[in-house]
Amino acid sequence: MMNISDQLTQKKLLEILMAAYKKGEEKENIRLVDLLEELKQNVILAIGEKD
Repeated sequence: MMNISDQLTQKKLLEILMAAYKKGEEKENIRLVDLLEELKQNVILAIGEKD
């Protein structure tokens, strides 16, 4: 499996994207800006995590 960066694996990125997709599906009204901000924060957190 390819790493997107040293800390963010393809698998972790897929998990982040799937969580955002599910959140978008669950909520009737969600602002795109809020969804993108959450995606950004989750990627930043994943990159900052140490194995």
